[in-house]
Amino acid sequence: MSTVFVIQNQHRWDKDKGTFVPKFDFSSAAGYGQLSYLLTPTAAPFNSGPVIDELREKLSFFGDDDCLLLIGNPVLIGCAVAIAAQSNRGKVKVLQWSGTDRRYVKIQLDLLQKEM
Repeated sequence: MSTVFVIQNQHRWDKDKGTFVPKFDFSSAAGYGQLSYLLTPTAAPFNSGPVIDELREKLSFFGDDDCLLLIGNPVLIGCAVAIAAQSNRGKVKVLQWSGTDRRYVKIQLDLLQKEM
């Protein structure tokens, strides 16, 4: 079964509910696999050791059928892409939101491919 790894599930304050709620609806991304959240909304790169360890553990079995949903802190997104590529021979699939189509589109990257 494929997995969609969401880097961070960001939240916003909902004054009507009086609580934090998810900022984005990822239901259309779930069509690519089971959603798995990698880091908490408050994770930050300033003390990167524990965050890198957590990403390495959670992405250790990242494979050809899995995708990354690049939401969250840009530094943490970069770390997650690098670790996923390291786990899968340089190959990473990411989901890109298409405003025109109103859905996520899968993009395949091969970060070790040499230019021809």
